[in-house]
Amino acid sequence: MAMTERRKTQPVVTREQLLRVAADLILAQGLQAVTLDAIARRAGIPKEDLLEHFQSKPILFDALFDDVTRRFSEAVAAEMEKDPDANGRGTRAYLRVTVAAPADDDEARVMRSLIGLMLFDPEVRELWSSIWDEAREAQLSREEHESPELTLCRLAIDGLWMSDMLEQRTVSSQMRAAVIHRIEELTRK
Repeated sequence: MAMTERRKTQPVVTREQLLRVAADLILAQGLQAVTLDAIARRAGIPKEDLLEHFQSKPILFDALFDDVTRRFSEAVAAEMEKDPDANGRGTRAYLRVTVAAPADDDEARVMRSLIGLMLFDPEVRELWSSIWDEAREAQLSREEHESPELTLCRLAIDGLWMSDMLEQRTVSSQMRAAVIHRIEELTRK
């Protein structure tokens, strides 16, 4: 079948749709079960069409991580726009967006899978850590970068997020709410 004939019979699938299919497969079968063949099959396209967007599984995972990071950064930026108090604004926005999504949220579960890959692959960790740090730090003022108190808050937020991602239930919901409230208070000092 000629390329043009095949294209007429196959659905046109965008890069974003392929990322959603990959995310769905991660949720359904786990990170290791996701292959380019499985993604193409689930998307209903030939693998060659998928390869036009993503030449390898690592390239696809990088794109998926970039997509999740971009959406997170956009949510933080939107939250910052709502906050009239410039002092600690970026840290508060980071807190609000980080704790807003429940651990069983689909996007959070995809992120947990990708973070798992980061933990075991130093090369992936180096790449994704720099992307994540740049996205987060770009939204902080110079004062926030230099403040030990706000740095402490961000580290506490990261710890709270990691606890949520690992689904640790050692902190009661009342204590979690109190910790979130206390972090918010610390951002205002």
